[in-house]
Amino acid sequence: MANTVITNKMAMLLSLKMAQLAGFLKKGAKNYFQDQMAGKRNGQSYDFVLRDAGNVVEGLVANPRDIVEKKVTLTIKNVNNSVRTDALEGITDIKWQEEIAETYAKKLIQKVEADAVDESITKATTCFVGEGFKPMAEAGAYLQSITNEDIYGFIDPQAQATLAANGQQFVPTGSPSDLYARGRLGNFQNVEYTAERFIKPLTIEQSTINALSAAKGASLNEAGDKFTISGVTTAANVVLKKGTPVFVDGVYACDTIGDATNVPYAFIAAADVALSSTSVDIPVTPVVTADIGARSLVGDFAAKSVSIPESGSYYRGIVRADGAVCNSEVPSLEFKLSDKTAAGDTDGVKVFVNSFTDGISAINTTRFDHPYMFGVVEPRAESVIMWKR
Repeated sequence: MANTVITNKMAMLLSLKMAQLAGFLKKGAKNYFQDQMAGKRNGQSYDFVLRDAGNVVEGLVANPRDIVEKKVTLTIKNVNNSVRTDALEGITDIKWQEEIAETYAKKLIQKVEADAVDESITKATTCFVGEGFKPMAEAGAYLQSITNEDIYGFIDPQAQATLAANGQQFVPTGSPSDLYARGRLGNFQNVEYTAERFIKPLTIEQSTINALSAAKGASLNEAGDKFTISGVTTAANVVLKKGTPVFVDGVYACDTIGDATNVPYAFIAAADVALSSTSVDIPVTPVVTADIGARSLVGDFAAKSVSIPESGSYYRGIVRADGAVCNSEVPSLEFKLSDKTAAGDTDGVKVFVNSFTDGISAINTTRFDHPYMFGVVEPRAESVIMWKR
């Protein structure tokens, strides 16, 4: 088999197209493991440490304790897209850049971004629900009170259209061409907002509210990723939908060093949960209750009333502090059947392009790869916002 490799210029072109689309992967994300990614394989994992913050006491007598740290584990993934074309593509009427490269690159990055949004929206520890810009104001103010980092927000572009129709506007930033090219909506209370089409609306049914009307908090499992509630009024085909925030009376979120805030903690369902039993387990982002730097909530949730937002269809958004998520990319991706690998790296988005030609059938197989590691590493610095459609 003979091998041909797409030029690096084409790889750079694809990276540029991907970078223009990938705001959610870049804004407010840091490459914590940049120096460690060389030579790593798909499936390898890294730990992000949530540091301890000590034990403050009043008086001259100290009360030292051992350092207790928690970790968040992320795994390297790879996504790819591929196409077969005739070897004569270069001299026929096919427009490779417009008909193949751009569309396949777009399809590739949309998969990455959709998966990242789907994961992130269940990782937050707070959720603000209201009308119009109120949830944005509350989320921005909260995150600015617990961190000195820049704050970024992402909302459904249709939600922005609804807000504009009601006479509410973001403050524009940058030139008009820059705004439209990268989906920037503008600023609101020192938070830069970007349109993110993969943040889907959430509908909360009245039947779900009825099923939880007498429910109480019960317990957490040892790992802290299953929150059990009891007293559920069972009903057929009633589901607590993925992404629904569950609040518990008297339970509050912690800041990034484990101190209590006055904002209710949100147990956000990480999957659909059938309310078919009087006691149900809700999968949630891991909760830390111990009095250490990684603590995520304070308050006794046992036998306390639980609640969810009122019934209706909600637009949603994600607001996060810079560094709340990690986005690290593998710097090389080698194929043994290729003489070399073309790689483009634009604005923090890397794509590898390889084309293999079958000398018998004269068919080119071209693949586009994006190996990366993305995930929320500091859930306490991320909030979900919800408002009625």
